[in-house]
Amino acid sequence: MALAAVAAGCGSSGGSRRADGPALFAEDCAICHSLTGRQSPRRQGGDLLALHTTRAEMLEFVREMPVPHRLSSSQLQAVADYVRAVEARGP
Repeated sequence: MALAAVAAGCGSSGGSRRADGPALFAEDCAICHSLTGRQSPRRQGGDLLALHTTRAEMLEFVREMPVPHRLSSSQLQAVADYVRAVEARGP
């Protein structure tokens, strides 16, 4: 999980928001990560499309992201499930 170590700067506004994976990713993760299949020097956390993790690994990855407020359990699951669904569809 090398990406977890370099993904500083991702943000979150905490557990009061709904567990909408695409919206949470766009708001909290997309500043550092993309899901396009192309690396970008503008996103220090890298592209996640080819990461291909288990659900448990992705949950841990999302949980370890440096955010100012913790995501709720349902938000963590929504983001992890969204990323894995995009990975499954491929580029």
